[in-house]
Amino acid sequence: MVEYGHGPGWKSVPVHDPSAQDAANHALKSIQQRSNSLFPYELQEVVDANAEVEDDSAKFDMLLKVKRGSAEEKLKVVVHKNSEGSYHLNRMEPHV
Repeated sequence: MVEYGHGPGWKSVPVHDPSAQDAANHALKSIQQRSNSLFPYELQEVVDANAEVEDDSAKFDMLLKVKRGSAEEKLKVVVHKNSEGSYHLNRMEPHV
């Protein structure tokens, strides 16, 4: 697991960090499974990413820019990564 600084609390993560990208892709897959849209969500970019690491697990709080059909939108997501390396989308909401 990647270390994001020392001490407890949320730390900024580079948006191209592989762990942040994995978490973003997992969030998108989860959102797609819950959606009844004919158009799939496509990840355009990770706009902002923060992580809080505790022992062997991590939480990612990210702002994603996505595209669905011709519409672009931003989504605020929280993804947890457990000690086994599995991701779980904890929260998703439109960013206004």
